[in-house]
This record gives sequence, structure tokens and C-alpha cells, in this order.
Amino acid sequence: MDSGHLGGDGRDRGMSEDSFNILLATDIHLGFAERDPIRGNDSFITFKEILDIGLREEVDFILLGGDLFHENKPSRQCLQKCMDILRQYVFGPKPIEFEFLSDPEEIFKTAAVKTVNYEDENLNIGMPIFSIHGNHDDPAGLGQFCSLDLLSTAALVNYFGKIESLKEIHVRPLLFRKGEISLALFGLSAIKDDRLHRLFSESKVTFMRPQEDKESWFNLLVLHQNRVAHGPKNHIPESFLPKFMNLVFWGHEHECLVKEEYNQLQDFYVSQPGSSVATSLVPGEMKQKAVGILRLHKNKVFEIEEVPLKTVRPLIIGNLSVTGLSEDTSEEEISDLIAEEINNLIEMSKNKVTGHPDQPTLPLVRLNIEYELESQMISTTLFGRRFQDLVANPSDILKFKKVLPGKQSKEGILDADALEDAFQNASLNERVESLVEDYFKNSEKPLHLLSERGLSEAVRLFTDKEDKDALEKIVEIQMKKTMDYLKKNSTYIEEGSFDDLKSNTDAFLEQFKCERKEKKKDEEDIAELKKELETPKRHRGARTVQDDNEEDDDVNFVPTSAARAKLRGRGRGRGETKTRSPKGKARGGGRVTAPVIELEDDVRIEDVDMDETIPPSPPPGRGGRSVGAKRGRTTQSSIKEALSRQSSLPRSSGTTQRRGYNYEDSD
Repeated sequence: MDSGHLGGDGRDRGMSEDSFNILLATDIHLGFAERDPIRGNDSFITFKEILDIGLREEVDFILLGGDLFHENKPSRQCLQKCMDILRQYVFGPKPIEFEFLSDPEEIFKTAAVKTVNYEDENLNIGMPIFSIHGNHDDPAGLGQFCSLDLLSTAALVNYFGKIESLKEIHVRPLLFRKGEISLALFGLSAIKDDRLHRLFSESKVTFMRPQEDKESWFNLLVLHQNRVAHGPKNHIPESFLPKFMNLVFWGHEHECLVKEEYNQLQDFYVSQPGSSVATSLVPGEMKQKAVGILRLHKNKVFEIEEVPLKTVRPLIIGNLSVTGLSEDTSEEEISDLIAEEINNLIEMSKNKVTGHPDQPTLPLVRLNIEYELESQMISTTLFGRRFQDLVANPSDILKFKKVLPGKQSKEGILDADALEDAFQNASLNERVESLVEDYFKNSEKPLHLLSERGLSEAVRLFTDKEDKDALEKIVEIQMKKTMDYLKKNSTYIEEGSFDDLKSNTDAFLEQFKCERKEKKKDEEDIAELKKELETPKRHRGARTVQDDNEEDDDVNFVPTSAARAKLRGRGRGRGETKTRSPKGKARGGGRVTAPVIELEDDVRIEDVDMDETIPPSPPPGRGGRSVGAKRGRTTQSSIKEALSRQSSLPRSSGTTQRRGYNYEDSD
């Protein structure tokens, strides 16, 4: 990558006159807790501040990384507030000083208005906003529209990066030019992480690059996916992304990490601005909220300036343990102890008050309390009333977490902390096998004879395929290999006393576990497990159900006509397209024509360990009676008659034709 990076505060004044300035913000979650009389307006206050920053910094445009709205179907009140705020900042006399070079018919093919809003002769746009959708405000229902489609039709937002097909994804960039700076903006809106992970693994994600002066473009990718691993496939590794990117703007993660991080293996930078409102009371949300100002210069040199947000409600989180209190401690004494800690947290929250006139100063406070005995708990509702006018969240100010008493700790019981952490870090669509693997990786009681990966896959087969033998088989396979390894080294293990024997065995088990990971033996065990389970001689009672990771497209997904058509290998321009003059002084008739840049395919799948993929199962056929069948009472004689007719029928050859699909009959 030939791009450069400026350190410091990003204020190289000698280059500022010839810079492309973009405000980066994401996860604004408009409408979050809007029914709360105290917190209902928080997201709108901070959204207005973000637009104020864009106006003050005179950015060329604002780029949003998804989740503008908290709900998939925001309330009419939420939409009205959002549109009113946007109207105040988007429209204005400020000239647009950059050109749009892409073919708008290709970029906005799913939109009602197939052009960027500032090129509409009927409008006067002063500060353009570009946005992808997130997992909270994604398309759904008839026509696959979302709230951003409404804002796009109203010319308030330029909505791009919409996924047209869930079978194969083609990402076309928005091409901009300002003076000597060329920007290719790639947008990848949110889809399920496991589905996108599979598409990347199957080389079905294609990024299109401009053919003209390919290396002169600054490549910026904005996406909205899990960056932190919540399971084997419930995130998108940075190694999946194209190496020709210069900067990746990561949405969805709420922790604020605006300052760019360099990925040495991929040779690009990553910026994660995080959310602008706390939607959960966790430590990651407690960090200072901020947005970024991306400043692009000639020769792909750039820097990101972090701009703190000053209207965010203060959030403070503390921890307290009452496990040491005796059983005789009264509820009143416990309540007073907790109240003292809450008062300390409220005092600490005053350090987060910025003095901004619009900042809500009533803090969000959360105290996590560890306890052993039920007598050490108190009523959170009654306790919260003591702080009704002192905190913004009196009803959920306390969170109790039970820990195992020391006298009850025994070998073999579950690690309660690791188990709770696994569930707390889990997303709503977390799969059970991911929880199993996360638990054993973080537990103080790890697996010794089995592997986390093998057990996780067996759990997946048990839950997805209803295969009752999966867990038993993986234990047999891995126990046999462990015993073979110990027998092979029995000469060294059996030396010395009984204590030495136990110590030597433990050491060789740990050594065997390390060797398994280094040589990727888990995958061999999984392949052997699948082969065992697919053996025709096994008569299993479980029926085969479709793998969730290989499911058909969402039932609500209605592909567009463009998506149904055969995708072309190359994107072709459709002639000249009208754009604004680089100086942007004239509106309406004073426009210039900019050349349309032809695109070429650039598929990025290299140096990636591909998981063994399973072809998707055909959708199940529809059951029930035939159309003309009559409904009658079921009697014992009718059942016997039906069974006798069934036994006299010839046996199927093994392959049954149902509704145009070929099905293999299960044993």
C-alpha cells in the first residue's frame, strides 16, 4: 500500500487547502429509550452535536457506518425528529467542491432517486450525508425497504451499500475526486455475520476497482459487522478484507477506538469510532465518546482527528463484593453499604460533566455486586427509589452476580465466572456451540482429554442435525487418540512413584493438546466424526434438519430485478454523468460533465484458511393432505387400515422427487 499516514493532531495547515475532509460517525441509535422520560432525548441531542461538528469543521461530507436508528421500524415521532434535525443541517448554500464520478444508475439502482442528492437541480444541499445500514435499521418486509430508504427519497441522506443478493455480493465503490485527490468509497451494509463469513470463505464477495489509474485511488471501506470474535464464524476477521484498502471504517462495535490502528499483515488501517450513545451499561460504553475527522491529502496521505462528544450523558460503573458479610448482617446494613458506594460513583460522575449547555448531567450509574447468600441481596426496585432524583436509571442501578462460596467449590463443577462471561458477551443470534467453545477457552477448568473445537462441532451437529450420537462419537474418537498417545509414551510415563506417574501423565496430556493445536488435528477428528455419523449402517432415530449456516435466504428477502438478473463480471459506465464543478460555485445549469470510470473485478480471498463447507440443503417439502382430501375422524380401525396399505406398497428406490427437488431418504 502506497498511502501515507500523518501523526500528531492532523492539523498540517500547509496541506489543509487541498484536503478531502470527511466526518466519520456510527451507531447513533436514534430513538433509543425514547419512551424513558429522562433518557428519551439523549440520542437526538448527540446527533445534533455531530452535525454541528461537521458544520464547524467544514467537512466535505459526513459518512455514517450504520445503525442511525435503534429500531428496524422507528416510531413516527423518531422519524419526525430525525428529519427535522437533518433538514436544518443538510440544506444550505455551501458549495460542493468535489465531483461524483460513478454511474449513479449502478450505485443507486435500488433507490427511488438514482443520483446523489446534491446533484438534484431542485435542491440546494450544503452538507451531504452518506450512510450504509446496520443490523438495527436493516431492510425488511414487503419490498425490502428500511428507514434509510425514506430519508434517501426525501433527499436527506445518500443511502448506499445495500445488499442486492445474499447468494453473491458485488461491492461497487462510489468514486469521488477533489482536485488531485481521488477517493473510492466501498460500502458493505450489515448482514448476518455467519452468512457473510461463509460468503467470504466461498469467494463470493467481489470488490470492484476503477480501471483508470488503479493505484492513485485512496480506498476506503465502511462496513457494519462484528469485529470482536463471538464465535468461530460470528465475526469478520480483518484478514478477509482486501489488502488494497487504505482505511477500514468499522461500524457496529460500540467501544470508541477512533485513532487508526495499523494491521501489519493486511497493510491497512482500521478506525472504530464507536457509538454516540450508551445502549448498555458495560465498561466498553464508559469510554469517552467521539467522532473522527478524516483528512485526505495528495498521494494518499491521511490522518484522523479525534473529536470528543460533549453532550453524552455521564456513565459510571463500579464493582462491590458483599461475600465477606456474615449471615447475621441485616438488610438495612447491606443497603447502607451499597448506598455509600453509589454516592461515591455519583460523585465520580461529575468529572464527566463537560459544561456543554445541552449535556444531560443526571448520570447513568451501575454497581455490579458479587454475593454468595440470598440474604446478602436486597430489593433493587425499593433501593432505586432512594436515588430517584440523583441518577437517570434508578430502576436498574444494581446488578447482582452470584459467586460460589468457597466451601462449595469442588473439582468438576462448572466455572461460573467463565459461564456468565460467555453468556454476557453473546449476541442475540449467538449459537450454542460458540458459547461452549468460548466457555472452555476462558475457563479455569479447561478440557484435558477433549478439544474445544471438536466438542463445539459435536454440539453443533447435535443441535442442527439432532444427531444424538455426535457427542458420544467425538468422545470415543478423541479418547482413543489420547490413549494411543499415552501408550506410545508409556515407557517415560511409568517411571518413578505414583505421584510421578500422575505428574508425567498430566505433562504428556498437556503436550499432546499443544501438538494437536499446532498440527490442526482437530479438523481430522471432525472429518472422522462426520464420516462416522454419515455411515449408512447406523440406524439413528434423529432426522436430518437443515444446517442453520447453510439456510436459504431470509424468507423476507425479496430480490430486486437487478439481483435476479445474471451479474456481469465487469461494471460498465453508461455514458457521461453530470456532476458539480470542482469549485461548486454554480448550481442548476452551471454543471460540468465528469467521465464515468469503468470498474474491474478484484476478488479478495487469499491466504485464508477455508473451513470445510457443506452445500446448502434444499428447502423441505410441504406436508399435509392433498387439496381434495376430506377431513374425517381418526379411529383405531382407520389407523390399522392405513398401516396395512402402507406395508403393501413397494419400497422406494432411495431418491424421492418432491416439488422439483431431489431428496435423499434418511436411514
